Amino acid sequence: MAVKKSFKEEKPVFSKAVSVTQTKQKKKQNHAAKKEVVLKKPTKSLKVSSKNLNYSICIPTSITDDCKNLEQTTNVIYHIAKTATIFNVGEVIILDLGKETPIEVTEDIKGTKGETKKRLSRPMLIATLLQYFVTPPYLVNTVFKKDYHKYFKYACKLPRLSVLPFMRYYEEDKGRFREGLAVRMSKPEATNSNQSNSKKAKEFKQTKYINIGKSECLELKSQLVPVNVRVTVDTVEKRVVAPQEAYGDYVGAQSSFGYHVRVCKKFGSVFTESAFPEGYSQAIWCNSGDYYYNEKLKKNDSIENELPRIQSIVKSEKKTSENGDETPAAQMSNLLVLYGKWKHILESFEASKEMFEGCSGPHEFFDGQLELPGAAPRGMIPISDCCTISLTLLSTM
Repeated sequence: MAVKKSFKEEKPVFSKAVSVTQTKQKKKQNHAAKKEVVLKKPTKSLKVSSKNLNYSICIPTSITDDCKNLEQTTNVIYHIAKTATIFNVGEVIILDLGKETPIEVTEDIKGTKGETKKRLSRPMLIATLLQYFVTPPYLVNTVFKKDYHKYFKYACKLPRLSVLPFMRYYEEDKGRFREGLAVRMSKPEATNSNQSNSKKAKEFKQTKYINIGKSECLELKSQLVPVNVRVTVDTVEKRVVAPQEAYGDYVGAQSSFGYHVRVCKKFGSVFTESAFPEGYSQAIWCNSGDYYYNEKLKKNDSIENELPRIQSIVKSEKKTSENGDETPAAQMSNLLVLYGKWKHILESFEASKEMFEGCSGPHEFFDGQLELPGAAPRGMIPISDCCTISLTLLSTM
């Protein structure tokens, strides 16, 4: 008779060891999670004393680091000019970092005898292109010297900025206001010997003729203006008018046309040489062009903790007096937005540290930093794109 053998279900020998290993790993993960303390990033609301804001933007010369030729540089600066005019930016500041790219952004241009002519520096090239984009086409040949025309090889092929105030046509004034340049029609005749030298200089440096892009110059009725000065004229009354009278609020700092452009060689000059007489009421930093920035690194702790994120802008409301009349509006706030790597800002600050005795760092100049929405990590966005996104965000706060 056959004997049936009973076999017990055998468990694998290593199953117990695996379960113990998994348990240990889970304990380690839980322990590490407890150790990792997530610090809450500081935030704040920016309070301004007026209902409207004047925007000033500061772009470093590193904005053209990725540009290999004049065409690429022109396209990047055109993007900045278009953004500045859309958001009615009053001032564009170029921060010279003192670093030239290995590959020049301008081509070698040979002279008639084969010699290489002197090329514009990077900050001056950026400033020249920015100024070109806000100059009426009919004034380009008179505003810019002939040596500068070669830098407009690609700029002249781009569409004109239609949002510029002098590019608009208003039905109410039928285009009566135009931009012009004061020109000298002829050299003044020799004066008598008894006339003073100051009177000679005055007659030589002033004119009543304005080039407004027509076949003939406009002759002012009862005004004299300095020669080679750009002005806004009323073609009906034949007089020079303030840009505010012609275009309203669409005027840059120092009554400039579109925006005012200036170059700063030091970080301190950005604040001490403001185009606005009253300076800037607030300043914020927008991290951009830093493709290796990591906010978790210890060296960036000071930036993350000392510069709070701007969550909102609190604007003052119009107040009324006891009689129900509106009180005079407060002076318009001037907001400065500075772009670029924090490393470059720090280096530029160190170069002008003697201007600010007792200042521990550039973070003391800023009210906070602007964190952009979207999936792109912080800093990993070109400066030109950051300008558009940041101004859009600020205008909606």
